[in-house]
Amino acid sequence: KYDSILDKRGQILIEQYATKRLKYPDRKQMRNITTIDHLWKVGDKYWKLASIHYGDPELWWIIAWFNQKPTEAHYKVGEIVYIPTDILEVLNFFDRSNGDL
Repeated sequence: KYDSILDKRGQILIEQYATKRLKYPDRKQMRNITTIDHLWKVGDKYWKLASIHYGDPELWWIIAWFNQKPTEAHYKVGEIVYIPTDILEVLNFFDRSNGDL
């Protein structure tokens, strides 16, 4: 099916990778992660929130992961976004559950 595309690009095959399933904290673990409540408004973006709260827009995925909403389109104006304040605690969660990612 893809032979003409592969030939055109000089490729023999295309290797696809599965997206990892990230483990979410349970209720007990959630209580140990300090958050800031943010009221979602028009123009909000994960990268903007990450830039404001973490000083790094590339950490947007932490907010998306923590709220279990992969894109901004999953929010409606007026919803609460929970922003974990201790990035190290979130990253430590991943270290502790390394085999379960």
